[in-house]
Amino acid sequence: MVSLMKTVSLENKEAGITANVILPGTMDTPANRKDMPGVDVSTWVQPQSVASLVVWLASEAGKDMTGAAIPVYGRGL
Repeated sequence: MVSLMKTVSLENKEAGITANVILPGTMDTPANRKDMPGVDVSTWVQPQSVASLVVWLASEAGKDMTGAAIPVYGRGL
C-alpha cells in the first residue's frame, strides 16, 4: 500500500491530487475487544484519532501533504 500510494502521489502531484496512507495500530473496536479479552486496551488506537486525521487530510489544511505514510500506533510505543 505504501508503494502504491507513493506512485499515485507522484503521478498526480501536478493535477493537485494528494495521496497518503494511514497505518493504524490495533484499533479499539467492539470486535477487537471481543476477540482479544484480557488484553490491555489502554494502548489501542481510538477510532476518533484516525477519523480526525482523515478529516484533516481531506481538508484545506492538509492540501500540501502528499506521499506520506502516517503511523497511528496509539499509546503503545
